[in-house]
Amino acid sequence: MGKFLLFFNLFIVNIALCQVNDNFSDGDFTQNPAWQADATTNFAVNNGQLQSNSTTANSSFYISTENSLASACSWEFDVNLKFATSGNNYVDVYLISNNANLKSTNLNGYFVRIGDTSDEVSLYKRSGTTSSSLKLIDGRDGSVYSSSNNNFKFRISRGADGLFTLERDSTGTGNNFVAEGTVLDNTFASTVAFGFYVQQSTASFFQKHFFDNILIKTVVPDTTPPSLAKTSVASDGKQLTLDFDEALDALTAKNTGNYLVMPGSIVPTDATVNGSAVVLSLGNQLGTGTYTLNFSGIKDLKGNVASAQTASFTYKRPYLPKYNDIVINEIFPDPSPQIDLPTSEFVELWNRSNEDISLKGFKYKDAASTYTFADDSIKAGEYVILCAMADVSNYLPFGRVIGLGTWPSLNNGSDSLKLLSPSGDLISAVNHQNTWYKDENKRSGGWTLELIDPESFCKPSQNYTASVDASGGTPGRVNSTYLSNKTLEPLQLVSVALQDSVTLILTFNRGLDSLQASLPSHYNLNNGIGEPAVVTPIAPNFNLVELSYAEPLGTNKTYSLTVNNLNDCGTAVLAEAKKEFIVPGKIEIGDVLISEILFNPKAGGVDFVEIYNASDKILDFKDLRIATLANNKDSLVSIKAVSSASLFFEPKTYWVLSANPDSVKAQYFTAHPNRFVKLASLPAFADDKGVVVLLNREGKLEQFAYNKNMHFALLKDVEGVSLERVSFIKPTDAAGNFRSATAASSYATPADENSQRTPGFALSNEAVFLPSKSFSPDNDGFEDLLTIHYKFAEAGKVANVSIYDDQGKQVKKLVSNQTLNADGQWVWDGFTENNRLAKTGIYVFYIEIFELNGRVEKFKKTAVLASKLN
Repeated sequence: MGKFLLFFNLFIVNIALCQVNDNFSDGDFTQNPAWQADATTNFAVNNGQLQSNSTTANSSFYISTENSLASACSWEFDVNLKFATSGNNYVDVYLISNNANLKSTNLNGYFVRIGDTSDEVSLYKRSGTTSSSLKLIDGRDGSVYSSSNNNFKFRISRGADGLFTLERDSTGTGNNFVAEGTVLDNTFASTVAFGFYVQQSTASFFQKHFFDNILIKTVVPDTTPPSLAKTSVASDGKQLTLDFDEALDALTAKNTGNYLVMPGSIVPTDATVNGSAVVLSLGNQLGTGTYTLNFSGIKDLKGNVASAQTASFTYKRPYLPKYNDIVINEIFPDPSPQIDLPTSEFVELWNRSNEDISLKGFKYKDAASTYTFADDSIKAGEYVILCAMADVSNYLPFGRVIGLGTWPSLNNGSDSLKLLSPSGDLISAVNHQNTWYKDENKRSGGWTLELIDPESFCKPSQNYTASVDASGGTPGRVNSTYLSNKTLEPLQLVSVALQDSVTLILTFNRGLDSLQASLPSHYNLNNGIGEPAVVTPIAPNFNLVELSYAEPLGTNKTYSLTVNNLNDCGTAVLAEAKKEFIVPGKIEIGDVLISEILFNPKAGGVDFVEIYNASDKILDFKDLRIATLANNKDSLVSIKAVSSASLFFEPKTYWVLSANPDSVKAQYFTAHPNRFVKLASLPAFADDKGVVVLLNREGKLEQFAYNKNMHFALLKDVEGVSLERVSFIKPTDAAGNFRSATAASSYATPADENSQRTPGFALSNEAVFLPSKSFSPDNDGFEDLLTIHYKFAEAGKVANVSIYDDQGKQVKKLVSNQTLNADGQWVWDGFTENNRLAKTGIYVFYIEIFELNGRVEKFKKTAVLASKLN
């Protein structure tokens, strides 16, 4: 019960000491206490705060409440002005007034003006008209600096002797009061009201005045001596600042004999007093260590004397930064068009060291101008935003900002930026280019350039890149691209491609250190070639490297390239990698032959042309073209490149050219599904007849004029049946050299040996001989043709070949007066002169060979035309 009574009595005493106590938590200003305004609509209570509500331009209005405390009292209140103050936009807080109507033309009292032309907080005395106002305490200019949020807590006291003390806390918390000054004035000793007088101009200032936590109370007489609250050392170690808990008597506080710093018995050379703060000049710089300050004889403004006291403090001599301790971490040269950052330039510094670094005397410069830092610093690991002084408020929400009175404006295209120590040593430098964005959209504005890795040895063009943060940049925090060059994925050589006879293009899975990658010693080519003459890493990503050799590489060879000891822009090292590549042979006449053509496909199918590499060379499809002739004339049309990229064509292999390889594979079996080349389109090949032409880069290789009549005569439907080449030895257009693919092969053999190819045979000593004595022309792929081979000592002989049945009747004149090579063959497909299939039976081949000297040789051979039994 005793404790309760004690608490109750203290509460009653506290209430009695308070004249006004209002935090507007009841949502009303008409009672508890009652406030009066020139118009009640000019104010409102919102969210527990008193807010201006007048929407009249170029006007003044007020609100006041009864108060009788004028001395031995204090005034505390919160004010937040959400605009930039000026000579036409400010607030007067009347502490003492002989009239509740603060718009009265005749008024005596004291008021605090917040704002005005100098954007300051000052104390005025008014004696009658407004023009009589006299500034008593001139506050620091620019203390009301924000354009959107001037949140203050004020504390003003007046002793019984009439001494005013004006204090403000720019954080609005009540924990960081700063004294604007003191003044002794006893002109007015009584009051009837306390209130707020608002002066506003345009609509931009409407409803942006907020007031709260108003407390006017009697001040208990001060009998407590001053006490030291905080001791701090200047970064140069030559000054010591003492912050006391109250304003001091300047005469005693300035007496340097009242202070002694140990060890060293250091007596300050000078003492400067500002309210509750004393700055001691020590003469020489302190060394790193812990010190004790002894002081005594210091009085407060009430004459209370501080007894002898001590305070300890530690000083560490400033760290002397070296290159790259502070880096130019982010650059914003082109703020337009706006993404989500302010539309003003900035440069961000990052202290990468573990030491706090004084910036005093540092120089930040570009090619045109230089800014020298005053007494600024940057803490270990801290990000600091540099911008023009006028833009400071734009970047305060992002972190710590230093406004530069001389701002080296950033050029959008390129600029050279440097940070130098006071001694002129280079700390950080960057010659940024807008090509470093590596993104045309971001390059046009609104995005910052961010440093990727301060430890990287890569070129700055590789080590800076466009921010990937959604806002357009990361001022005041870790870069969005920070260490994006670091990855656990191994650095790899992906491919080697031959660009021309002396140039290779290497592709890596990510960008290389371009300086290191440009050294020829990192590359070695076998077959006696060695190092390249010139190495060119290709910007902007540097994942491509061009190797140029002094002499052309040999054709039709397989090479092995070895690369070693290459780095990316992170920490990955490619110790060694090897890649093989082929330099193909030149395609010449006779190297690539037409092997098969499907010109009349099944429903849902597509045309295809099969070709054969008859050479012993590795060829490149990139060097091959396919075309046709206009109306079977000699004019080439519809010339198509077979491949835009290198694709190698091994010797003695069959490959299919088609616009839709999948369709061909779906309709026909193939043993080599990977030997298909997909073209965007083939030349148009008609269903009845046409011409297929193959070309190299210089011109025609060969051509084949096909006709639907070349198909096996007994086939009722040739749709979906290809024509296959029988012999690669005989000329392409030799009679009978293209025949219908067999039924057994499903009428096509894409990418495989032809079903109608000429079979191999044992050599004979005879001038004319038959490899087989029987054949069955049923298009089943087995002995469908009868081949008659000849071989003479010399060419130029003339031949006639006639075929007779077993009754002696001539059924076919196979050859008539044909001039012969030294060796060759004739083929009978089993059809008679009138294009009917000959009957099963024995047939006699009568061959006459005429020489130029008139000599005639005659040969007679027999063979059986067989057929399947039903």
